[in-house]
Amino acid sequence: MEILEFKDKVFKRAVEEGLKEFEVFYSRDENLGITVYQGEIDKYSLSCTMGVGFRALINERMGYSYTEKLDDESVEFLVKAAVDSAKNIDSEEKEFINSIPEKYENIDTFNEYLEEVTTEEKIKLVMDLEREARASSGKVVNIGYCGLGCGAEERGIFNSHGIEASNRSNYIYAAVNPVVSDGNKKYNEFSYRMGNRFENLNPSELAVEAVREAESRIGGETVESGRYKVVLRNDVAAELLKTFSGAFCADNAQKGLSLLKGSEGSIIASERITLLDNPLMKDGMSSTPFDGEGTACCEKAVIHEGELKTLLHNLKTAAVDGVRTTGNASRPSYSSPIGVSPTNFYFQSGKFSLVELLKELGEGLLITDVAGTHSGANAITGDFSLAAKGFVITDGKLGKPVEQITIAGNYYQMLKDVIETGSDLKFILPSSSGYFGSPSLLVNELAVAGK
Repeated sequence: MEILEFKDKVFKRAVEEGLKEFEVFYSRDENLGITVYQGEIDKYSLSCTMGVGFRALINERMGYSYTEKLDDESVEFLVKAAVDSAKNIDSEEKEFINSIPEKYENIDTFNEYLEEVTTEEKIKLVMDLEREARASSGKVVNIGYCGLGCGAEERGIFNSHGIEASNRSNYIYAAVNPVVSDGNKKYNEFSYRMGNRFENLNPSELAVEAVREAESRIGGETVESGRYKVVLRNDVAAELLKTFSGAFCADNAQKGLSLLKGSEGSIIASERITLLDNPLMKDGMSSTPFDGEGTACCEKAVIHEGELKTLLHNLKTAAVDGVRTTGNASRPSYSSPIGVSPTNFYFQSGKFSLVELLKELGEGLLITDVAGTHSGANAITGDFSLAAKGFVITDGKLGKPVEQITIAGNYYQMLKDVIETGSDLKFILPSSSGYFGSPSLLVNELAVAGK
């Protein structure tokens, strides 16, 4: 049964059950993954998932149900299961079905040409990537990972108030992790490209970048412990933003899981910091015209020149705080409950190149890698202590590589200590919680543990 026919049957059965407010949400995901090792395919995976979620407001309680089958039995199941679910809810929290007429922006998130790329072409690209990485330097002793992934997603939402919206998107990425050796010790780095244009995945360029990054680590040593002025390279700054992004979500604030509760209108960061959430961004991997409740999405400044303008809201959290939703209701799949998350979430670029930031830094460290964000960062307090790598900066110039250090600080304080932002905005690989980006950040001080 097609989704529109199925939706009509569910709506009809919901009305027969006496329901007044209800919603159908569906998601369809197709994913292909290819990895190679020593010129042969190591893994090849292809998956497709599709399902429908149903929500209904019953006696001020929201009932949820979902199914992966689109047949007549599932129509009956969805409605009955949602009714039973609502009866068993003890929480006094109110949820809502969107009743606001919406006009959605027309954004381009689906590249038809990407769908025409053959499997053979994808395999050739990842084979070429491994070969180029091995050939680009005599120091390459292995390729830890070399792979390609691509997929297509479709989301749709229909409700009893007339909301009707659907959107398709697709993507492709390639990544390589070369291992190099100086004869005594091995070093590795991970590089990738992502977008929805196959022609932008240049295997030679990506291979050379990855190998040069790995070779730059050769001879790395620790440094004396102390407090250092640092530049956080763009990808590191983006990783930290991802780690602490939950602090900007109103549901966490309302649960006491964010120190930003009630801070709207306050200065929480350096005036150099402007933090944007832009679901309409061109080429954004989390771009969407509507959120998980069917609310039209729009660009917004969460922080503007240091001032916290808003937290991110869905309908429920907005009602609690007496504000309008920001269009950040999240529903990653048909089986997910409604939450809050950013979309394309990033610090606005400044005017300084990385070279100029290092010159402004003068003496200190460039941090190019962090590890342990899952265990070494407290998303509630903002405290972090992370294994890191980078380079010594002397007289504003790149010096010896640095490893076996730990950087520590508090994310909220770090935002206040940003002196300048770079012009090199970069996004890291997306996750279910959003697509995160940042330029390089010059930070006044972080604690460094070395020798």
